[in-house]
Amino acid sequence: MKNIVLIAGTQFQEAAEAADWFRQRGAVVYEMSSVANAAERANVLEAIKTEEKLDLLIIQATARGQNVQPLGQLDYKDISQVFDQGVNGAHELVEVMLPFLRKGKKRLGLITSADTSIRDPRETKDFAFAMTQAGLHMLWKLYFNKLRPEGFTFRCFCPNPDGSGLSAGEYMHMDFCYDAREEYIHSEENRIVLRDGCFREISW
Repeated sequence: MKNIVLIAGTQFQEAAEAADWFRQRGAVVYEMSSVANAAERANVLEAIKTEEKLDLLIIQATARGQNVQPLGQLDYKDISQVFDQGVNGAHELVEVMLPFLRKGKKRLGLITSADTSIRDPRETKDFAFAMTQAGLHMLWKLYFNKLRPEGFTFRCFCPNPDGSGLSAGEYMHMDFCYDAREEYIHSEENRIVLRDGCFREISW
């Protein structure tokens, strides 16, 4: 049976490429250019209702601030708008799609960025971008705590800046239960991690 996949954020290159990756492998792929587009969400919801299930929901919300200012001069309106569209938009979309995910393969994927990693931050100016990614990371962690007991699996992926290594589509499709003999409690699926295209774990 074909996978039913919804990818939100195809205005961004990585999400668009993930949509192509799944489509080339026979999946039925629905797209939203942005997680915050209410009209697109309504149209996609009607389509998913006809499918009666959703296997994978993949989100990318890596928008940048429009008026980046240094600390002490932050544009709070700009920050709030980016955060609201990214984090609240993602939350609303997940909540709408949860009933259909529960009937499918129960996977939630987030395409994010290592630029905001606490270990090696490459982004030190765009507060709106950094706070939005941090909020999305925490949102995925909270959903992991809530939904993992139901059998949901989670993917958090930051593509390599040069495009090398794993693609977002490849990573989102991977399963982490390598050995069927392994006790369930020791499954790699029982922890949530952020990885890059070289499969390295990245500090949140």
